Amino acid sequence: MKTIHVTCLFLCILYISCSKTNAHGTAEPEDKPSEKVPVAIVFKHHSTKDVGYYKATLNFEIAEGNVGILSRGAVYALRENPTVEDIKVSAQEISGGGSFSVNLTDLLPGKTYYVRPFVVKSNGVSYGDQVSFSTAAFPEPTVFLDSTTFSSLDKFEKHWNIFYPWGTDHNGSARMYKEQVSLVNDGELKIQADRTEIWEGNSSADPWLRIFYHSGAIHYKNHITVTNEKPYWVISGDFKVPTMVGSWPAFWITGAWNWPPEIDIMEFKGNNTNWQNTVTGPNWQNTSWQTTKSEITNAGDWHSYQLIMYKTSDTHIAAELFIDGDKKATHVADFVGKPFWLIINMQMEGASGGHGSGPQYAEMYARNIYVAAYDVIP
Repeated sequence: MKTIHVTCLFLCILYISCSKTNAHGTAEPEDKPSEKVPVAIVFKHHSTKDVGYYKATLNFEIAEGNVGILSRGAVYALRENPTVEDIKVSAQEISGGGSFSVNLTDLLPGKTYYVRPFVVKSNGVSYGDQVSFSTAAFPEPTVFLDSTTFSSLDKFEKHWNIFYPWGTDHNGSARMYKEQVSLVNDGELKIQADRTEIWEGNSSADPWLRIFYHSGAIHYKNHITVTNEKPYWVISGDFKVPTMVGSWPAFWITGAWNWPPEIDIMEFKGNNTNWQNTVTGPNWQNTSWQTTKSEITNAGDWHSYQLIMYKTSDTHIAAELFIDGDKKATHVADFVGKPFWLIINMQMEGASGGHGSGPQYAEMYARNIYVAAYDVIP
């Protein structure tokens, strides 16, 4: 029995000695291990710079919480409070202090964008405060031709001349006639080529083929010239064209006083391949060609063909060529200060094949011809 009493006394003393008491002598519970609270991420927006028509650069800093970050960047949209479900751009440049920059590209001119910096950690995504900026507004162009020039005879005659600028013949077997050109369907131009077996001699232009067709051509009355005052031009149109052997429709600009220069915006040579050519050189005997070929599905349906031509130096331009809004090529040429004619025509045979055995009939349609120039380069 004595042994039990001694053991109990020892346990009581041990309990009292291990317990904490407050000022009143009351025992307090043991302290629990403290949970580590994550440091909140604090972003600072330092600058928005290099804002243009299509781009901007933003600089941020992670002032606090720059630990355990897997990735960082910014999200942006045309609406407020964008998330990573919108357009996400990763940081291009990161400093040891937590500063980083993002380059936003392919923006729309004259729009307000909302941007939030973000970081990704193992436990999720954290965003900073939203900032906004507006891209530069695109300048208003001088519009020389719009989609209405084929809507009435009066408008057509105000802007267009029948035939080529130099006459009725060119490099195929068709001779141009006024009656082969007509306005149809409330705003469309139709050019029709008809075969003839009546002897009409040979074309007056190289390679002087025998005339086998009556067809049509028109040209814009004014010149198109890249200058310091008008350094940026947009030329476009919608076309339905034939693709059988012997048909040769085209939408192009060519030198007003000599050849070259030339840019073919749309040209089909007897099949469904569209040729976009830029021709340079000191004279017609010494030329250099840049050619981009594109296969067009159902060229007999409406397709859009466009040239954007702008000054890149005192002597040179860039010629960006598009089909249905997709850029197909950028050609380079020494065309600054050189005036052009704009031509729509349907030549026959020649480079498109046939050579005296082409189709009996062909037709092409055009609409929405647009020519505009800007006083500045966007």
